[in-house]
Amino acid sequence: MKSDTLIPPAANVPESRLRVLVADKSAHMRETVRRVLAQNAGCAVVGEAETMLEAVRIARGSNADIALLDIDLALKEPAPRLRRLAESFPHLHVVVMLNEDSDDYRAAVAERWGYSCVAKDKAETDLPRLLSSRRRATA
Repeated sequence: MKSDTLIPPAANVPESRLRVLVADKSAHMRETVRRVLAQNAGCAVVGEAETMLEAVRIARGSNADIALLDIDLALKEPAPRLRRLAESFPHLHVVVMLNEDSDDYRAAVAERWGYSCVAKDKAETDLPRLLSSRRRATA
């Protein structure tokens, strides 16, 4: 089963909703994020990927506003390739999902890539806040 799926066609997502791409190697984590986003009427999952290659392919076709990116996928990619992701999709706000939350990890991600973070074990509480702040920033 391929994981690089567009959930609704991107063209069918109203402009007023944040379009979210979920890229995580774990099907369980992608399901958790999908459930959290389903409870948030201002968001729509426009695609899911389990590899960076799939995530880039979906980003090209989905006009995603936010990419939730598994830290393990980010670490497998050289920093220049992640920078190219940001350069190729300047409108895309990347949020790295951390396996382990700590100020040191957050600082390292911000310093290395300039991305914000959310801890996977706090996704159900932290994701809605993060998405709410992104909606205000883009409004």
